[in-house]
Amino acid sequence: MSAKVIIRAALAAACVTTLLFTPRASHAQTPGQNLLKNPGFDWPAQTNGDVCAPGWEKGNAITPKDWTPFWACKTGDERNQDRVNRPPEFRVMTVDIAADRVRSYPTSGSFFTFWALNQSMGLYQMVNNVTPGTKLRFSAWANLLTTDSDELPLNSSRAPGGLQARACIHTTGNVVLNPNFNDPAIVCGAWIRPYDTWGEMWVEATAAFGQVAVIIDTTAEYPVKHNDVHVDDASLVVVGQGGAAAAVAPAAVSAPQPQAQAQAAPANDALPRVAVKTPTANVRAAPSYTGQIIASAPQGMSFAVKAYTSDKEWWQIEYSGGQGGVAYIHNSVVDMNAAAQRALTGGAAVSAPASAAPAAAAAPPAAAQTVAGAAAQVIVSTGGDRLNIRSAANAAASIVGRVANGASLEVKGISPDKAWWRITYPGTADGTAWVMAQWVTPNAAAKQLAGL
Repeated sequence: MSAKVIIRAALAAACVTTLLFTPRASHAQTPGQNLLKNPGFDWPAQTNGDVCAPGWEKGNAITPKDWTPFWACKTGDERNQDRVNRPPEFRVMTVDIAADRVRSYPTSGSFFTFWALNQSMGLYQMVNNVTPGTKLRFSAWANLLTTDSDELPLNSSRAPGGLQARACIHTTGNVVLNPNFNDPAIVCGAWIRPYDTWGEMWVEATAAFGQVAVIIDTTAEYPVKHNDVHVDDASLVVVGQGGAAAAVAPAAVSAPQPQAQAQAAPANDALPRVAVKTPTANVRAAPSYTGQIIASAPQGMSFAVKAYTSDKEWWQIEYSGGQGGVAYIHNSVVDMNAAAQRALTGGAAVSAPASAAPAAAAAPPAAAQTVAGAAAQVIVSTGGDRLNIRSAANAAASIVGRVANGASLEVKGISPDKAWWRITYPGTADGTAWVMAQWVTPNAAAKQLAGL
């Protein structure tokens, strides 16, 4: 019998329990105080409405009290794709069902898809009476199971589906049914993948108004049999004042590493800098879309730049969490200040004025210069919609996945009519798939590969 059958049988009666108490209201005034209601995802449970059909109750959306479920709804062209953005099921996990999926006795929050994936599913909680301008830290622990196998004991070592989780804060609390992750008021930490173990995800942000929302967001790459999420021990605490932008959580599951702090570009534009212009941007360990993601930077975060790749696709930035104090960010997700623009277009490098730093300070970053080249890549350029990934180079071919606007894909070649790019895609038998050329932008290496 599968784990999900056991869960359904064990919780069928328990999850309709009557609410027995009302937790006290949270007040974001005292540093160290947990501002969340029911941070341990404990009983009693609550049933919830269908976010894709407002006004209707969803019987299998049963969550710990004070936590609201959300999930991505099917678009028009997905209605005939049963395994893509299928609504997940939500439950309360207990130690007698799966003790290893509960971090603190006796329960955890649990949600999953079965032979499917949902591209954004999770839980959120509204927190009121927050002092505007307060800097908050939201954290929660996640335990992920992702596999195509029912072999016991269930674990993620066999054909995982690329499940991952992150913590987010909506700094204005404006969440209606589903969080809009294109909203610049949402600040998210790094994606983590704690498979069959517990890993902490966290993020820091500053409250804009008297209400915020904390969000646990997950996504998966492939519609495997089990994409199961378990969450426990959440916390929202005051950590200080000021700073409109967030500190970014590292991608590692272990203790937080040093991280870059958001800061404005110098008023005199003397040093080359870039600032994130998209809601979030990946900071990578190498100038490639296959480079390890070491952080997710929120919109507005500014970085000093040290170099750029020979194809001018990647900036080398100062980042304390990267090896040697540097990391890489793609040019498509940032805005440049005047000094960076001059460096990129071959203008004269501008040094920092003598008064910009004390005499004992380290030398300012060098003006941008060329470094190692980048792999052949295309960037999804749909203007906002997700792009279909197909099994063959034609519009009638089956859809094997979808990818977000702004994502980058490694390319292996192009169709004879130049209408389709062949991309690296681990979810297929030969490890490749196809995307329409009209919806992507190739870098210089991809153009050279395709003879464009």
